[in-house]
Amino acid sequence: MSLSLVDADTDAPGGERRVVVITAAGAGIGRETALRFAAQGAALVLNDVDEVALRAVADDIKTLGADVVTWAGDIGDPAVPGQLVGAAVDAFGRIDVLHNNAGFARNSLVADLTDHDWYAQQRVVLDAVVFGTRAALPHIIASGGGCIVNTASISGLAGRSGMSAYSACKAAVIRFTEVTALENARHGVRCVAVAPGAVRTAVLDRYLASIGSTAEEFAGNILGRLTEPGEVADVVVWLASDQAAAITGVTIPVNQTANRS
Repeated sequence: MSLSLVDADTDAPGGERRVVVITAAGAGIGRETALRFAAQGAALVLNDVDEVALRAVADDIKTLGADVVTWAGDIGDPAVPGQLVGAAVDAFGRIDVLHNNAGFARNSLVADLTDHDWYAQQRVVLDAVVFGTRAALPHIIASGGGCIVNTASISGLAGRSGMSAYSACKAAVIRFTEVTALENARHGVRCVAVAPGAVRTAVLDRYLASIGSTAEEFAGNILGRLTEPGEVADVVVWLASDQAAAITGVTIPVNQTANRS
């Protein structure tokens, strides 16, 4: 299936590759999304806090014949989103797609939520989305338009006990997605979000260990299983493609949870 990741409207012969920026690309959803974009002919600019994992993904992308630039750093640092966007523009001269994907959860009841745990999650789950979008928007507009895909969560659509900070931040990501879409449609920029259920990743493994739960107990979704990272990545790549040109300002659940208690 061709996802039209070549911009046919450019003056360059045969169109230009679309340039895709992805955060938390070292593993899980980000890694699978990067590989799929690379297979479709995109140029990649990847961020992760884990430099070793980031290099491994870049090596895999190079075997696909795609160009890739890596920028290791904590995307929750307010300076890093702008630096990442700058690296993309320096390397490829444009940005067409931004996938704000970073996030993690810490288990805590509201009454026990510490300042540290609140701000630690806010800076990665919410602030990085806001600051990354703000930095990338002028360049996406200058490229003639494009798409921003935010990784939200079903926990942002309905709260889950023990995930107060994470749920609140992901809910804010969903509202921020809608506002970004409303404000920038006139510039040819779409903004959408995916809301995965429980996804089989190292991040989930660490969270389950912290609450003493198993994947089977935690999943609690309609399909009765964990979502695979590649299943979410397929949705992200499709949303960023021309096949989804009429879709903006919405959040797409992936493996909806049936029981959030």
